[in-house]
Amino acid sequence: VTPLFAMIRAWMTEGELQDPFGEFFVCADASVPLEDLWTKMYSLEIEMIPSFLTLDLARKILLTGKSVNFMRLNCPGQSWNPADLAASGFLSLPSDPQDKEDMQTPSQGNLLVISSKVEEAAGQVNTHLVKLMMDHYALREHSLALRRFMLLGQGDFVESLMDAAQEDLGRDARKIYRHQLMGILDGAVRQSNAQFCPSEVLARLGLKLLTPSSGETGWDIFLLDYSIDSPLHVVFTPTAMQQYDRAFAFLWKLRRVSHALAACWRQNMTLQRHLASKGQRWGANAQLLRLEMRQTLHRCTCLRNEMHHFVQNIQSYVLCEVLETSWAKLQSGWQSCADLDQVISEHQRYLARVQEGAFLAAGSEAVLAGLMSLLSLALEFSALQEQACAASFEAAEVMQEAEAADREVEDDGGRSVVSSAVPFARSLAECRAQLDQLGGTFLVKLQALLRSLEDQPAMRHLSSDLSFLLCRLDFNTYYEQKRKGPLDERVRMG
Repeated sequence: VTPLFAMIRAWMTEGELQDPFGEFFVCADASVPLEDLWTKMYSLEIEMIPSFLTLDLARKILLTGKSVNFMRLNCPGQSWNPADLAASGFLSLPSDPQDKEDMQTPSQGNLLVISSKVEEAAGQVNTHLVKLMMDHYALREHSLALRRFMLLGQGDFVESLMDAAQEDLGRDARKIYRHQLMGILDGAVRQSNAQFCPSEVLARLGLKLLTPSSGETGWDIFLLDYSIDSPLHVVFTPTAMQQYDRAFAFLWKLRRVSHALAACWRQNMTLQRHLASKGQRWGANAQLLRLEMRQTLHRCTCLRNEMHHFVQNIQSYVLCEVLETSWAKLQSGWQSCADLDQVISEHQRYLARVQEGAFLAAGSEAVLAGLMSLLSLALEFSALQEQACAASFEAAEVMQEAEAADREVEDDGGRSVVSSAVPFARSLAECRAQLDQLGGTFLVKLQALLRSLEDQPAMRHLSSDLSFLLCRLDFNTYYEQKRKGPLDERVRMG
């Protein structure tokens, strides 16, 4: 066993495999690139583990030497000094006179000593690596930056970005260019509290555009990006960054719909004030148009409130019950991590909670499809209301001009007003019919989503369940009553 303990000491202190004859239980694959050192380069040969070493102890030996090599090869400007382990008397060489006889046939007492020294050395090396990742390479700060930007936690930045980019993103996806959006992104950072983030964080923030397909707009291909380099890549792996991208796409659409509905409300209020100022000068001949306007805008308001209630409750659930609780658990878990594998596992569990809570995990496809369909309907509504409001603004101006013309021709009998009002009244009536159809489709799809949420199994990674979300979405059993209503009513509603 003398050569074995020499190999163990060389591996755990220097990260060297002194194994010319292939007798050691740790093996390396020299063909693996350095960026995959932590996950693929080193492995454990179970058959080569001696009987007096437990599997758990062998794994700690593997992990410790891997940590030493990771610090030397993947951490720029950092080096591991084994003097601390030598000073603690870690695994004295078997050739030392006082240990030679014992090391030839290790007794139970010696094995306990060896085990304790391995545990001590592993704890020292792994603690140093975790501290290096957390402090020198600012793992927590970069994780917070991903939460702020990729998971849209920096609310003022998101609103500023949407306000500035909505015109460009509304164009055809094939006419969108990255350099134009980068200028908008930089402006959004300067106009929000994101400007106070560390310069290293802001230097990593960027954007990427997906390959456009026919009929897509800039909204469909836009993604924020966060650059990751060594050694952070071992935690923020390409797979993890893909999960961040999926979460961003879902949250971005959710915030986009919320932003669009808020713009609908502002537009509606502006129109109402404008009509109130013009209404007193409209004569009796404009009654038909005024009635159509009132009914159409009332339908817009009711439908917008229904959609806003749905979107705000989904957004509140995702932000508070999913993202906030998952982040708190990640920070708590990282406090107790003893090695880099545990740090990586905690981050993977964090992403699993986010994916599960945002209905992006396997098994939630029906719920996600229902959510995306409802969000698309809300965007259709915002475009339809914009059309109705534009027609109403134009009608108000035309009616004002027609009434002025009627006053100049006293014997006209108001024919100018009537002839001007008819096409606008017809257009608003058609718009209201489309709103009714869209509202019926929204009702049917929302009821289907509620049924999918009821059938959704209990969450594995999150302690919260979906019962509270269901209660908030249908707090007064309105949709439940609609679902159980008479057949003719349900047919009429969609």
